[in-house]
Amino acid sequence: MPEIQAMSLEKQQDHLQKVSRTFALTIPLLPPDLRDYVGNAYLLCRIADTLEDDPKADAVQKIVWLKDFAFLAFNGFQNEALLISLRDKALLLVKDGAKEAEYALLEDMIEVINRTLSFPRMQIDILSRGVGVLASGMADKIAETKINSEDDVDDYCYMVAGVVGELLASLFFNITVKSSSPRMDVMAKAVSFGEGLQLTNILKDRYEDSTRNVSFLPRVAEDKRKDEIDFYIKKTMGHLDDALDFVLSVPAKEKGIRLFCYFNVAMAIMTLKKIAKNPFGKSSDLKISRSDVKRLAALCRFAVGSDFLLKMLHRHLSCRMQRQRQDVKKLYAKVSRWHML
Repeated sequence: MPEIQAMSLEKQQDHLQKVSRTFALTIPLLPPDLRDYVGNAYLLCRIADTLEDDPKADAVQKIVWLKDFAFLAFNGFQNEALLISLRDKALLLVKDGAKEAEYALLEDMIEVINRTLSFPRMQIDILSRGVGVLASGMADKIAETKINSEDDVDDYCYMVAGVVGELLASLFFNITVKSSSPRMDVMAKAVSFGEGLQLTNILKDRYEDSTRNVSFLPRVAEDKRKDEIDFYIKKTMGHLDDALDFVLSVPAKEKGIRLFCYFNVAMAIMTLKKIAKNPFGKSSDLKISRSDVKRLAALCRFAVGSDFLLKMLHRHLSCRMQRQRQDVKKLYAKVSRWHML
């Protein structure tokens, strides 16, 4: 078998464009030294997510694959034979259920990881830990199958998004915002940031998930559904308030990092407001218009360089939205696996 080269930056961006237009739009906002690492990290996470979310793949085989992928990640992606085996098994597992762009990403999985291995040691270590925690957590959640409580929702959102917040914080505060290690309170806010974005997606996609008989919120009686949605809208808005605090922990001079983070928060707030007005709507009805995206981008660019302006923008965007905040340090202590493995 001929040696497979590392994926080019152009091809990495092309994959991002096809599997996530949102992140393809926001990653270029980052400083040049972070764009490559964050883009690569997103593709690694998307590889795991494609396996975890495939509707037709056998659950037991998905669990085995994700645990093996976690093992590969925790060992610095260094086992070439295991990597090749995982790529081949993934293609077989999702051949009937994956979207074309997701399948193409899995075909190029070795190239993606070869690019990871071209990074400096610190970046490899951060990506290895983040992807390992994510993949092992996904395997655990498939095995448990049911979400019966608010704690289950918190745990699930951590496994698929809170840990990504930790990964981003570790990249930001160890590489660009020079620091020996991210402060614990920043990591706690980063977890809430990730969970807020994930809960927004869960609320937006509830209708489509229900057609697959899937729910990422506790199942309740028909007459309680509206109350449950209202509760999670408030909870999500609380997370997005924490996300603002996370963004404010980044120095104002780091406008690119702030813009990348807060633009995602701003889009989540706008989506959440649509959900509040149409709680049982299809995801296609809850999307933000292109004109709103452009307006948000301009507002965020104007505000991110000032703590005061950013706070005012957040207050404006979230006007009339009710929120329920929780103690971010308690949430972090409950869900985080970052320092446990």
